[in-house]
Amino acid sequence: MAPGPASAEPAELVIAILNWNGYALTRACVRSLARLEGPGHTILIVDSGSKAPEAERLAAEFPGIVPLSLGRNVGVAGGYNASIRWARNHGARFVLLLNNDTLVQDPLLARRLVDACAEDVFAVGPLVRDGSGRVWSSGGTMDWQTYLTGHWQEAGIISRDSPYEVAWIDGSCMLVSVAAACDLGGFDETFFLYWEETDICFRARDHGLRCLVEPRTEIVHLVGQTARPSQVDRYMMRNSILFMRRHANLRQNVDFMLRLACWRAPIFAARRIKHRGGIRQTAGIVLGSFAWNILDAIRERGWRRRPGGSLVCEADSARPAEVAGDLTSPTRPLR
Repeated sequence: MAPGPASAEPAELVIAILNWNGYALTRACVRSLARLEGPGHTILIVDSGSKAPEAERLAAEFPGIVPLSLGRNVGVAGGYNASIRWARNHGARFVLLLNNDTLVQDPLLARRLVDACAEDVFAVGPLVRDGSGRVWSSGGTMDWQTYLTGHWQEAGIISRDSPYEVAWIDGSCMLVSVAAACDLGGFDETFFLYWEETDICFRARDHGLRCLVEPRTEIVHLVGQTARPSQVDRYMMRNSILFMRRHANLRQNVDFMLRLACWRAPIFAARRIKHRGGIRQTAGIVLGSFAWNILDAIRERGWRRRPGGSLVCEADSARPAEVAGDLTSPTRPLR
């Protein structure tokens, strides 16, 4: 059964699912969208350089799906930028960005998120539960005293009956205003994997835009299904430094780096060696995270990192690596 009807008219909403060698997970995500009710939407499978043509395979299996093949792995940030660019070029106002390890169970998810996206809102997310049903995230937090970010996991938040503002939204499911995303320059592809949603939410707030959680709808996130533990560790540490370079002042950066070098990195290394082994790999992750940021600062001619100049709102023709889907003929990619 097709997850949604195709339409020759531009859809108000594009639902973009990222895929990288994850056919089974992506297929389950697509199937979970079958009960989704309004607004009118187009489902876009954004394939980030899978070994096989998985987006085309899914488009053939589910009529109405649009495949978008990027040709190489551009990470979460690059895949989300491609989704925003495609949505803009096809006249959509909103794009619902989904990891492929998510399941949508609420038929009103899209309607509730779109309704909450006012003119001063950059993005809206739902409550996020893990595979066991536990609240995984009810909004992202940032503690500027300890420089720790986290997922607010207050289960009682579900008693709220209206959207509320948060520091950032979990990137596994976020409805984004296409116009606002273009104004911000899209996601910074330097992050590649992890922290990209935190960065763009903070940039949005700097531009007077809000990020909201709509607690009356939710998704299931099958946490830890799409990245290897070594990838998670590497990008989490590297990008935590990158985020502070972007958003913290000089004093905060000095304080953060001292805490990281003297406290957080040694604790991380000890825990990783204890539970996962690999002293050499662990040392490489820690030292590599510091080295990458130092070399990047040399290239940038300063420790403070400017936002990467994304091409998110340029036409598809400016990005030859992409194979763009045709909205009026969803099963046929443009070539």
